[in-house]
Amino acid sequence: MSGLQDGNTILSAWAEEFSSGNAAGASAEAVDLHVADTAVAFFASCAAPESHLLARFLCGGASPAAGPAAEAGAIAAVARRSECDDIHVASCITPGSIVVPVALAMGTMGGDDRFDRAVTAGYATGLRLGSALGGAEAFGSGIWPTYFAAPLMAAATASVCLGLDAQQTASALALAAGGTAGRPGRPTGYPSGRWLAIGEAVVRGCRSALAAAEGFRGDLGLVSPQWLVAAAGPGHVRPDALGSADGIEAVGLKPFVAARQTINAVVAFQAILNRGIAPETIQSIEIRVPPINAAMVARAASADDRLSTIANMHVQIAAAALRPDLLYDIERLGQPAADLSAFGSRISIVPDSALEAYLPGVWAARVCVVAGGRRFDETCTAVPGDPGRGDAGAVVRGKLARMVPKADQDVCAGILSGSAPGFRHSPRAALRQRMQEALEGLAAGLPAGSGHSA
Repeated sequence: MSGLQDGNTILSAWAEEFSSGNAAGASAEAVDLHVADTAVAFFASCAAPESHLLARFLCGGASPAAGPAAEAGAIAAVARRSECDDIHVASCITPGSIVVPVALAMGTMGGDDRFDRAVTAGYATGLRLGSALGGAEAFGSGIWPTYFAAPLMAAATASVCLGLDAQQTASALALAAGGTAGRPGRPTGYPSGRWLAIGEAVVRGCRSALAAAEGFRGDLGLVSPQWLVAAAGPGHVRPDALGSADGIEAVGLKPFVAARQTINAVVAFQAILNRGIAPETIQSIEIRVPPINAAMVARAASADDRLSTIANMHVQIAAAALRPDLLYDIERLGQPAADLSAFGSRISIVPDSALEAYLPGVWAARVCVVAGGRRFDETCTAVPGDPGRGDAGAVVRGKLARMVPKADQDVCAGILSGSAPGFRHSPRAALRQRMQEALEGLAAGLPAGSGHSA
C-alpha cells in the first residue's frame, strides 16, 4: 500500500481493499480456528454473574429484539473478559473477541465467502492500528490498543458483512474513528467497566457501518500519522504499520487463561517441572522478562480484582506448580489463596534487556529454578498456539474440554470439524443460534447452558 502519509489515502485504500475482497487472505480453516477459539472464550465466560449484567445492559432484554449491533457488543464483552481469547503479540491486539461476534451477528451464513472476508478485514484493521500505536508500548500512554481499535475493527467487519461499497466502507471506518481515545482507565470492582467499554466500542463500530449504509459520511482524513501521534504521543508511533500485511494467520492462541505477558514464563516453568522437579523442593524461582512487561506481571494480586490474579506472575507460576487446573479458571474466586501466596514469595521478577532482541513479536522469558540445591534453567520463545507451530487445533480442543459446559461443546467442536451435530444448519449458523440463545438466557438471568434446544 502506498501513500500512507495521506490520511485520506489510508481509509480509502483500506476501504477499497476490504470492499473488493482483497484483504489479507486466509483459508477458511484458519478463520474457523479463530471462530472456534472465540466461541470457547464466550461460552467459558457465560457462567459469571458479570456476564449476566453485561448481556442485560448491552442487549436490554432478549438479543434478537436488541438488534445485531447490540448482540455483537454483548458477545464481544463476554468473550473478551475471559482472558483466553486470541492475541497478536506485536500489535497487542486481541482481535477474535471483537471481530468474530460482529461477523456472526451481522454476517451472512450462506455459501459465499463474505463471512471469511469480513473476518479477515476486521483482523487486518486491528493489527494495523495496534502496530501503528506501538503495540505494548501504547500502554505507557494509558492506551489499551484493543479498545482503541475495536470500533474500527467492528466497522470494517460489519461493512463487509453488509456488502458496502468502497465509499461507504471508508465512511464507516471514519465514523468509527471519530472520538476514539482508547483510554478506559483502570476500572476496579465488580462488575468492571472495562468489559462494558469493549462492548460499547463494538456497538459503536457496528452502528457506524449501519449509518454509512444509510448515507452518512465521515472525515476520510481523520486516520493519519498526526491522529496517531495525538492519541499516543510521538515516542513509539509507527505510521508505516498502517500498511502492514499481517492478518489472521499471524495471530496466536492462548493455551490457558492468562495475560499473554505471563505465558512464556509459565510454559518455561512447566518444562522445568516436567524434568521431575517436585514443587515442594523448590527454593527460589527467578523469572526474567522484557523490561516493558516487568511492572505489569509483578503488580500485586488481590482477591478483589480478578484480573490481577490472571496478570500476576507469582499467582500464575504458583498455580502451575500447585493447582494446574486454576490456569483454566476464568473467575479465580477467592484467589490468591494462602498456599499460592506462600509459594509466590519464592519468585523474583527481573527485567532483562537481552530479551528485547525478541520484540515486538515475542514476549520471551527465562526461568531459573533452584531446587534441592540444583539450578534448572529454561528459556521460552514460543508457546502452544503461537503462529506456525501446528498445534493450534489442539489448543482450542484442550480449552474446549476443560472450560466449556458440555451443553455447548458440540457447537464449538462443529466449527473445527466442519459439521454441526444435532443442528439443522451449517456450523456457523448453528453457533450463531446457540450464542443468541445464550444471550437470551444471560439477559434473563438464567443459568449458563440454559435456553432453547436447537
